[in-house]
Amino acid sequence: MTGFIMSRARAHSLLLSAALLTVALTTVVLATLTAYSGALGDAALRHVLNDPRNAADTSLVVQAYTPAGGEADADAAVLAGARRTFDGLPVTVRSLRRSGPYGLSAALGTAAAEHSDSPDLTYFAALDRSQVRLVTGRFPGAAAGDAEVALP
Repeated sequence: MTGFIMSRARAHSLLLSAALLTVALTTVVLATLTAYSGALGDAALRHVLNDPRNAADTSLVVQAYTPAGGEADADAAVLAGARRTFDGLPVTVRSLRRSGPYGLSAALGTAAAEHSDSPDLTYFAALDRSQVRLVTGRFPGAAAGDAEVALP
């Protein structure tokens, strides 16, 4: 049986070599297109992530409750995770420290909260002035006597 196949292959060697060449060329073209699409996707992702107009779209928001004194460890863990997530792209970590929820009094709440059993909740946060945009009014002054605060 093997002798029959070999004799047929020798008789049609041109056809067999054309088929093998077609398979080889197809394999090379598919491998090239796969590599090109991977490189193109990576370049597009890097371009989008490096564009400052897309910064809000590429935010990684992490919320965690950390014990007192554990903020530095939490920041280091978030930075390491962000670097792993964005794989070599520039990473900036900004922290917002805030309190747990506090209930607002009925005088400060909305009309819907006055008729509800659950009060409106708010958070106290420690914000840097570079993180805040003042819409109206003024920032709280330095502590001299009564402490000034900003409320929602």
